[in-house]
Amino acid sequence: MACPLKAILNTEDCSPRKAPGQNVTTRGLEAPGPLGVQQADRSTPTPIISKTVSYGYPPPFALSSNRGALYHRRTSRSPQRIPTLPTPPASDSPRIKDRPVHWVEPGPPSHETNTNRFSVFQALLSYPELTFEVAKQLDVEDLISLYAISKEFHLMLDSRFTTMILSQSLGKAAESSRTFLFKCYRNLCTYDPGARPNLEIPGQVRHVPSFRWLRMVLFREKVVHEIIACLAAEGHFLPKRASLVIKKIWFMMDIPDNLRRIGLIHNKTFWEDRDLFVATWFFIKLDMFLTDPVDGNGETRLRKMLFAQRSLSILWKVLKREQMATPYEMMQMFVRWRYHPEPRHRGMSICGVPANKLGTGELEGWGTGTAVLLRPDELVMREAIRRKMGLHQKYMDMMLWGYIDKKTGEDIWATENDVEEGSSMSETDEDAGEGSEKAEDEEEQDQVDYTAFDLG
Repeated sequence: MACPLKAILNTEDCSPRKAPGQNVTTRGLEAPGPLGVQQADRSTPTPIISKTVSYGYPPPFALSSNRGALYHRRTSRSPQRIPTLPTPPASDSPRIKDRPVHWVEPGPPSHETNTNRFSVFQALLSYPELTFEVAKQLDVEDLISLYAISKEFHLMLDSRFTTMILSQSLGKAAESSRTFLFKCYRNLCTYDPGARPNLEIPGQVRHVPSFRWLRMVLFREKVVHEIIACLAAEGHFLPKRASLVIKKIWFMMDIPDNLRRIGLIHNKTFWEDRDLFVATWFFIKLDMFLTDPVDGNGETRLRKMLFAQRSLSILWKVLKREQMATPYEMMQMFVRWRYHPEPRHRGMSICGVPANKLGTGELEGWGTGTAVLLRPDELVMREAIRRKMGLHQKYMDMMLWGYIDKKTGEDIWATENDVEEGSSMSETDEDAGEGSEKAEDEEEQDQVDYTAFDLG
């Protein structure tokens, strides 16, 4: 029978009432031992604990005179024997009594370390100017991924889309971004995400450079640098301005008709006299690269075939031995360029080239026109004659330049750095090294050569 709460919390004297002159004591009430220790044997005399003894806490039951017989009250509320607890097995973990109060069992390992959910990028978005400065340092592929993933960054970039694209191009390929203007490549542009009006055509949204144009500019910057490096690895050095001139040649190759190509080469602001001089220099060095130095007899048809292609990336792959590496591949390119089959072979594919593509590589529109398209090397030579520059008198100096040091008369050999990174004379402003004495001498020689030649 459970002990009532009122009886447990009763603070009055609930001991049996004694008659006058009767001494009432409580017998059989044993002092409880420690936890896990069995009580002494019942045969041992039990000490009599007087009611007057103070335990420091109220007894677990109360003896009431008006609640049943005394024997039943004692037997129903007598202390119970507690069995001995088993001994826990030995363990390396600290015992419970030695552990601090705040000690918590470690849970399973988790991959998540940012429990506060703090994001550096989300914090940067609160400062647009700082966000744009950080975005300028990203690669173009990382910038595109971030633009596609983050909605906040997407909206922020749309408000200044042109600024971000041009800052990326000017910071990583300044020369190419000024040569290949985005206004000349409408298919690589997009409508302004900010919906700004076109000042030239009222009622329309203006066109701005896109990520495709940015990729094209960075790719061409890399290709031009590697073309110069491939020539330098074989000992054919070029002046510093060759990087800009090769890009101007590539820009001319993007024009598919003769009318605009001739108009561009006549523009003295775009094609200066020194640009024509360096372009001729580049053609001669390329002929020397494509001709056997011992058994060659001045072959120029390879150079003409390469500059008749739609892009200068074909020349880049040829110099890297990735294209036209076999005679069969060379025949394929030639057949596509200017081979006209005999009447009995018309309508047949030759060397894997379809019949409708035979000999169409030299036509305007890259095969869609009827007139023969003038190549960049042809136009440079014609313009130099029109301006009466007399470049034919300097062919020998262009061939010898970069092989013999004019100060010492000794040969100039290509170094390992020239093989890997290109000639020090071909370095752009962004790729310039720490500035050794040899590079300074070669730069002075480059400046002297320009002033020594009479450009008319």
